[in-house]
Amino acid sequence: MEIFTRVSSQLPTTTLPLKEPQMSDRVVLGKKYPLEAPATPAHESSSTSFFTSLFSRNTIRDPNYVDNITSGDPFLKDVVTRLHFTYRTRFKPIMKSPEGPSPLNFSLVIRENPIDVIENAITNPDCFNTDIGWGCMIRTGQSLLGNTLQIVRLGRDFRYDPENKDISENRIIEWFIDAPEKPFSLHQFITEGMELSGKNPGEWFGPAATARSIQSLIRKFPDCGIAECLVSVSSGDIYSDEVKQVFADNKKNLLILLGVKLGLNAVNECYWDSIRHILSSKYSVGISGGRPSSSLYFFGYEGDELLYFDPHSPQPSLEENNVSYKSCHTNKYGKLLMNDMDPSMLLGFLIRGQEDWENFKEEVETSKIVNVFEERPCDLNIDMNIENNDFDVTSMDSQDSVNKSINNDSGGDTAATSIERNDYVDVGSILQRWGNVCNVSSRDEQLQDIKCKKQKIVVMGNATYLTSHTALIDFEVERVLVEQDTISIANPPVG
Repeated sequence: MEIFTRVSSQLPTTTLPLKEPQMSDRVVLGKKYPLEAPATPAHESSSTSFFTSLFSRNTIRDPNYVDNITSGDPFLKDVVTRLHFTYRTRFKPIMKSPEGPSPLNFSLVIRENPIDVIENAITNPDCFNTDIGWGCMIRTGQSLLGNTLQIVRLGRDFRYDPENKDISENRIIEWFIDAPEKPFSLHQFITEGMELSGKNPGEWFGPAATARSIQSLIRKFPDCGIAECLVSVSSGDIYSDEVKQVFADNKKNLLILLGVKLGLNAVNECYWDSIRHILSSKYSVGISGGRPSSSLYFFGYEGDELLYFDPHSPQPSLEENNVSYKSCHTNKYGKLLMNDMDPSMLLGFLIRGQEDWENFKEEVETSKIVNVFEERPCDLNIDMNIENNDFDVTSMDSQDSVNKSINNDSGGDTAATSIERNDYVDVGSILQRWGNVCNVSSRDEQLQDIKCKKQKIVVMGNATYLTSHTALIDFEVERVLVEQDTISIANPPVG
């Protein structure tokens, strides 16, 4: 049984310098705000004095900073309205797994109040009382989900008012309180992560594990207002028949999550316009991505800079009171150049009905990231259980060796193996050096008429290769179809 494996990366390219920033619109989840004057620096996440925060018990980031906003700037009001979830401390303990990491580590002592760390070590030595150092992807996933729920239940035009308590929004925030009984708590994400993706408490989630957890939690809590969540863990592919099935019974509010990897070590420049297009769409609910090994929640952009919330500022455990609710709003956001963005990310879209779906399809027709197909191919059967494994690719360090193999295997004849950026490449032959894993059957011929955009394809004939040679090359595995025109690579010499 063949496995079609996509190496979701581009060939190494030289990063082009960014142009000087120009006057442009600022965008927040599909809303455009004209920039009539040179942009002011973002309200970067601030931190109090290191020693003050180090030994101050239960110090919460000053909730009154949102009260201090007196500007009538509609852009800033929109930013402050977005829900922002961060690291939390001193929440209800999460028991460590025997196979998982220890709750105690040196970095935790540095980043959290040492008094609290020592106290937790004595009272709960086998439990996690904070997600500092490992929960950032879960927190940005919560931000994406929280803002989706805010739009579903309160509307996109809702604006947060720090002077007035909003019961409806507070109810949404309560769903994310870190307690086992809350439907979207860190505890619930951990439970789903263990069951669906093999993630132990204290282990970092990737986009795929986060997406699967969100999908399962939504299905277990239909009262949240989202009828269904469709997930693609490692591609931008959406299948129209699955979407239509959701809306067949007059259901509304479909959340689509797409885990994608858009480059090698950074986002390939060819995707920059598509990312801007996604964030400027009224269907966008943001991107959970970030810098390498550091997740951020992107909610908009300005020119070549993405606007984000940073979850890495620890706060005491979220509780059911107005002061705590305010800690989920901030006027402090950051900016990140697109060429500094990690290529692995989770895209979110909210489709509220059949009419929205039809408009969305037209909107992404020219996208280099999102692909809409009529139906999922049913004649590709993967001979291994890939659904319950998280194949997030965080690095492709083997790319240099792959390039060397291409040249060596062709006897140095670069003319015969010239590969241009965005070509479709059959690189199966270069893997034969590690075993007979590239037997391609005639069944592949029936798939040649379907195109896959901007992807590198590896056709592998031995499913056990992935489990027996994982130390050699990292792969993302999914059902993909092979482009008709590929560039052949000479087989390696025998002997």
